[in-house]
Amino acid sequence: MRKAWKIAIALTLLLMTLPVAFPVQKAAACSCLLPENATEAKEEAAAAFTGTVKSIGEFKSDRKEAYYAATLSVNESWKGMDEPETVVYTSWSSCQFDFEKGKTYLLYPYEHDGRYEVTNCGRSGEVTQANADVMKDLQELGSGTKFEAPPDRANAEEAAAAETERTRGLSWLPVTLGGVALIGIFVGGWIVVRSRKN
Repeated sequence: MRKAWKIAIALTLLLMTLPVAFPVQKAAACSCLLPENATEAKEEAAAAFTGTVKSIGEFKSDRKEAYYAATLSVNESWKGMDEPETVVYTSWSSCQFDFEKGKTYLLYPYEHDGRYEVTNCGRSGEVTQANADVMKDLQELGSGTKFEAPPDRANAEEAAAAETERTRGLSWLPVTLGGVALIGIFVGGWIVVRSRKN
């Protein structure tokens, strides 16, 4: 009987550590019809441009919908951009577009409630040689209006937004490790008490 309890406890501890060893990835339950080419994507979008992410923050709409807000330096525009800097939003959903600070993207955002929004349900993507679809789109779009990068405005809000982005995915770690430690202490104490009784 004692051996069965030890095995059960060991299995429980092992199962509790699985989320730490193998974190769950975001499910992609987003289904959509992609535009066939860059020209069609540009026609359907409110804007078409490349931009480099300067900062990422969080935003809640009047209806309490949560969004990430990416501030981008616009590099080149084919439609809808007349400023060297813009903010593009992406909702917290299975269709969320994942921005990363410092990376450059080709974006085809739509307009919603007076702001640009983008989802992973379209032709938007990171500008890299490895991303063949984006490279093909850039070739099809040809030369656009080029922008000079605006001067960097390092302020506390941008620093806080960057720190929030950096630590966003680590909030589960202390809770998981704390839970495992408490169970380990409880089980260890229980084993010591049981061994003293016998």
